[in-house]
Amino acid sequence: MSWLILALASAFFLGCYDLAKKKSVQGNAVRPVLFLCSAFYALLMLPVLLTGHCESLPLQSHIYLIGKAAIVGGSWILTYNALAHLPLSIATTIRALAPVFTIFIAVTFMGERPFALQWAGVAVCICSYICLSMAGRKEMGHFFSNGWVICMVLGTILASCSGVYDKFILQRMNFEPLTVQVWFAIYMTLWQFAVCAITWFPKRKTTTPFQFRWSFVLVAVLLLVADRCYFLSVSDKDALISLVTVFRRSSVLISFVAGLLFFKERKSPLKWVALFGIITGLCMIALGK
Repeated sequence: MSWLILALASAFFLGCYDLAKKKSVQGNAVRPVLFLCSAFYALLMLPVLLTGHCESLPLQSHIYLIGKAAIVGGSWILTYNALAHLPLSIATTIRALAPVFTIFIAVTFMGERPFALQWAGVAVCICSYICLSMAGRKEMGHFFSNGWVICMVLGTILASCSGVYDKFILQRMNFEPLTVQVWFAIYMTLWQFAVCAITWFPKRKTTTPFQFRWSFVLVAVLLLVADRCYFLSVSDKDALISLVTVFRRSSVLISFVAGLLFFKERKSPLKWVALFGIITGLCMIALGK
């Protein structure tokens, strides 16, 4: 069960990453933040490439990795922008719904048939999401019609697609995890540079001002460690992507509590009910296997 331990380690570092990410984007221009965080990530991975620790890949394999960077890049743009405008305790709780979307994707496109307990877990998560919307309405006004909530949901759906895609390239295509991580970092940096150059740089004087913060480096370091644990976990032949996704999303505990304590967000009993319900639903999904 080493893959399970790796998934839990990934969750811990992912929770810390969410805190650093919130600090980086709060009151800041999001797109250059994304580019610099990606660039620092790539710089940290560059020695692995230069020292020859990556396996050589044919052109077709690079296309698969460019596809992964495109999926995750789209998810990051949506979730980073949402995180800049939403309370951390609400944003990360929505993000924790990723396993629910993963199940729907697996049923629709991969022919998987979840057990009754898993469907019950999905129902609990949906009810908890409605409870979260009630808490969010008190803090932000309208919840379901809030554009940043919609961005976070769409970004979470893309992240779920990425999880299924990871299983495909790591288990079926037999990609080496470190190679995936290195080239993903490089292609993600190029992708974010293009987005930043085209959509932000020409209009930079009329949008939110950009401020460099050293938390960008911390974001890259924490994500690197979280991703390394995650890729090693998913590459294990015995790993179940539904379980890995569930345990990885337990990072919401760190983010949720930190949002209340460090970012002084509204302490609502409904938030705790929603969090408890989502964790319960995720456990039911995991136990259903």
